[in-house]
Amino acid sequence: MEKQYGKLTLGGATFELDSINSTGIIVSESDEYDDTIIISFFMDFEKGVFNGEEVTPVIDINDHETRKSGISELVGEVYSVDSPEEADEREDTLYIYEHEPFEKYSLKILEVSGEMVHISIEGTAITDGYLEPYQTADFSGDLWLKWQMM
Repeated sequence: MEKQYGKLTLGGATFELDSINSTGIIVSESDEYDDTIIISFFMDFEKGVFNGEEVTPVIDINDHETRKSGISELVGEVYSVDSPEEADEREDTLYIYEHEPFEKYSLKILEVSGEMVHISIEGTAITDGYLEPYQTADFSGDLWLKWQMM
């Protein structure tokens, strides 16, 4: 059985994917479009240091309608949000200290190989929404995640 792996770089700090606890990619049937799938991404990362504090980042990206009938058809597809309001409405979050919406992100499916999907993700995350103005950090990731049908 292949293992999930990859890295997230957040504001200059690097975090390894937690290959045991990360859910990966959830694939389910669409309620809106016949014979198509929805995908969601759940990524837990190993503990590391960000802004002088030990944290364990988590990325949750909820349902994206693909209008595709299978996972192999997703290669080259890009899913994104362009504002904190859009991320908040979708409940797409990065957890550092609390769950915060992304300022923006772009996630691209690079390759599908068996039960594994290679993705890249980049954008700007809100890392502390309690500050005024809120604090952000740029991030990027290159990951291999398992997909599972629900």
